[in-house]
Amino acid sequence: MKIFQTYSEEKGKHQINRGLLWEYALDGFDWQKYRRVVVERVIKMGRIFDWYAAFDLYGGIRGFRKIARDEAVDLTPRELDFMCRALNIDKTDTKCYKQALSRQQHLNC
Repeated sequence: MKIFQTYSEEKGKHQINRGLLWEYALDGFDWQKYRRVVVERVIKMGRIFDWYAAFDLYGGIRGFRKIARDEAVDLTPRELDFMCRALNIDKTDTKCYKQALSRQQHLNC
């Protein structure tokens, strides 16, 4: 997507806003262990520089996209739609969509 075009020029220059993870002590924070939480917060409330910082942390746009697709589950339909459009992901391939669909099917029984 065009909003990420300047990422390669500014790679490695950003840090995630500490306010996105307000309830965690970030001194000694395990960024890999809590990657799902970080990615979800960036999708929900992050500014463009938070996205860039997350790209740096998780292997570029490809790595971030993989985490978002395969691990993120706590997103509203609007957030999921934005994520899919921004990262060029098919919504039906995401774990978030599959879980929501599964819940809906279970409740309709």
